[in-house]
Amino acid sequence: MKYIVFDLEWNQAPDASSIIQEPIYLTGEIVEIGAVKLDENFCPMDELRLYIIPQYYVKMHKEIAALTGIKDKILAEKGVLFPEAYKRFVEWCGEEYAFMTWSMNDMPMLIDNMVLHGIDVSDLPACYDIQRIFSREIMRGNTRYSLETALSILKEHGDTSHDALHDARNTAKVCDHLDLELYLNEYASQVFAERPSQTIYDTRQDIRD
Repeated sequence: MKYIVFDLEWNQAPDASSIIQEPIYLTGEIVEIGAVKLDENFCPMDELRLYIIPQYYVKMHKEIAALTGIKDKILAEKGVLFPEAYKRFVEWCGEEYAFMTWSMNDMPMLIDNMVLHGIDVSDLPACYDIQRIFSREIMRGNTRYSLETALSILKEHGDTSHDALHDARNTAKVCDHLDLELYLNEYASQVFAERPSQTIYDTRQDIRD
C-alpha cells in the first residue's frame, strides 16, 4: 500500500454571477496538482506536479494568481487538459494506494472536476484527513489548525505555502510526527460520496484557514 499526499490549487469565477451552472455547478476549476508518494512505512519516495489548462474559468482570478503565483502564461506553457492530467496522476499513484490531504476541501474539488469531465468517481480510494488526525492526536482536541500553524507547533520548516507541491510536502512533514499506522483505520473517510461545498471564497487563504 502506498499513500498519496496531495494538494490542489484551483481557479474560480471572478464573481458569483459568473459561476458555471452547467454541466455542473462549478465552484472551482483545478489548475495545479501537487503530490508526494509515501511508501508503506510513510516515508517519501516520489513527487509529482501537474499544471492544468482551465476550460471554464480560463483567466486566472487576480487574487488567486497573487496568492499562488500561478499565472495564465504558466498554464499555457506547462499545462495539459484535466483528463490528461488526471490520467497521469492516477498512473503515477500506482496499483494500490490511499489518499491523504490537509482537511477535506481538496478531495471534493477533485471529484467535482472529475464529474465535470465525465470521469468515473466510483472507485476512488479512501482519503485520510491529516488535519483532523493532527488535531486529535497531537493537540488532543477538535480545533482545526492551518497547515502553517501545525508546522510551527511541530518546529518543522515548511516550503512556501499556496503551492500545491509545497503544501503536499508540508503535509507529508506533519505525517512524520503522527502514529499513522495506529490511527489510520479510525480516520478513513469515503468523502467521494459527498458533494463539494458551493461556497465561493474571496481568496484561497479563506479556504486554508
